[in-house]
Amino acid sequence: MSVLKSTSLLLKISGCYLPHSWTTPFERSLYNIYGVFSFLLLSSLVLSQILDVAINVESQDDFSDNFSVTAVVFLTWFKLSILLIRRGNFIFLIDTLQNKPFSPVDTEENEIRAKFEKITEWNTIGYWSLLLISTFFIYVRSLLIDFSNRKLMFRAWIPYDYSPAPIFILTSVHQAIASTICCTSTVTVDTLYTGLLINIYCQFEILEHRLRNVKTEQDDSVKQCAQHHDRIYQFSKKVNEEFKLILISQFCISMSVICFNLYRMTQIKMDTKFVEIILYSFCTITQIFYYCWYGNEVKDKSLEICDTVFESNWTALSQSTKKTLLTIMLRSLKPIEFTGAFVFPVNLESFKSLVKTSYSVFNVIQQT
Repeated sequence: MSVLKSTSLLLKISGCYLPHSWTTPFERSLYNIYGVFSFLLLSSLVLSQILDVAINVESQDDFSDNFSVTAVVFLTWFKLSILLIRRGNFIFLIDTLQNKPFSPVDTEENEIRAKFEKITEWNTIGYWSLLLISTFFIYVRSLLIDFSNRKLMFRAWIPYDYSPAPIFILTSVHQAIASTICCTSTVTVDTLYTGLLINIYCQFEILEHRLRNVKTEQDDSVKQCAQHHDRIYQFSKKVNEEFKLILISQFCISMSVICFNLYRMTQIKMDTKFVEIILYSFCTITQIFYYCWYGNEVKDKSLEICDTVFESNWTALSQSTKKTLLTIMLRSLKPIEFTGAFVFPVNLESFKSLVKTSYSVFNVIQQT
C-alpha cells in the first residue's frame, strides 16, 4: 500500500510534486507555472513584511506586532525553499518506504502499516484544520473590523497608495491568498517530517513482528531482520540530514515567537486581537510540540528492540544466528535521535526547555 498519501497530496497542492498522471509537456509546464506563481506570492508577502520592519516600524509595540507574523511567514518561506531545492531527496525518502525491506510481506504487516497510515492522515487533517481555523479567524476579524478603516490583514510595506477601495480590495486579496499558501506550505513541510517519523516508528513495529515470528529453521530471516534494522538507522540518518536546517530554524523562530506573543498579550486588552494572538501562540506551540513528540516516540521505540529480541525464541536458534541477534541488541542500545543541525535534540525535554527559555526571555523583555 502507498504511504503518506495525504502528505503527497499536500506536496502537489504546494507545487512541489508533479502528479504522476500529468505526463504531457503542456501539463508539466502548467504545473511548473503554478508552482512558481505560488512561491512568488509567498515571497512577495515575506518581502513586504520585512520591509515594513525596516521602514515603517517606529516603536516597540509596532515591532512586537509585526515580528511574530513576519518570523513565522519567513520560516515557512525558508522551509518551502529547502523543500523545493531538495524535493528530489524528499520524494526519494517517500519512495524508499515502499521498497524492500520496508514494504510489508504479509497480512499482519499490512495491517500495521495501515494503522500508522491512518494515524498520519488524521494528524494531517487535524493539524491543517487547526491552522485553517486560525487563519480564517484572522480573515473574519480583519473583514469585520479593519476593512472599513482601510487597514490590511497583516502589517506590510506597500509601495503604492492602497486607500482607494478597488486597490485596497486587491491588496487584501493578495495577502489572503499568500497567507493561505503559507498555511498550506507549513502543513506540508511539518506533516512530511512527522509522517516520516511515524513511518520509522511503523518500521520498528514491523521489525518486532518479524523478530517474534522467527522460526528455528529460518536462520536467514534473522539476517534479514538485522539488515532491516540497519536500514532503519540509515533511513533515519538521511531524514535527519535533510531536515537539520529546518529543525534548527524551527526551534529558534518558535522560541522567539512564543516570547513576543506573551509580551503582546500583556500589552493589549481582552478583545478579538487578544483571541487572535492566543490562537497564533497555540499554533506555534503545537507546531514545535508536533516535532518533539514524534522525535521522542521514535527514540523510545528504537530502545525497545533489545527487549523484543530477548523475548523472541532465541534459545532454539543456532550459535551464528544468536550472534546476529546479539548484534541487533548492541546496535539498539544507541537510540535514534533527531537533532536540529546536530545541536537541539528533537524530544520532549527540548520542548520543555524551549518553553522555559521563552518564558525567561519574556520576563527579561517585560522588565526592560
